Amino acid sequence: MKVTLYSQYFNPKITRRLGRKVNIETAKKFSDEKLSEILRQMRVEYEVREGAYSRIPYEKCNIYVIESNVRKTTLIKMIERKI
Repeated sequence: MKVTLYSQYFNPKITRRLGRKVNIETAKKFSDEKLSEILRQMRVEYEVREGAYSRIPYEKCNIYVIESNVRKTTLIKMIERKI
């Protein structure tokens, strides 16, 4: 199953209403390099693309397409704990 994660999910500059999925304290520690490292540690296959999150189409972000057997919300919570 493919899961799509946008770096906007971890962006501390946007509100939860606009799409942030993690708490603000975790979001302040986020970087794309950290996310890539966490995904490598979890040993999941992923691909990074450039694009825009649909709620904020004028702001570019990275899109992570991940091959995983877990649901998106579970994956985000796992990443949040490791950041």
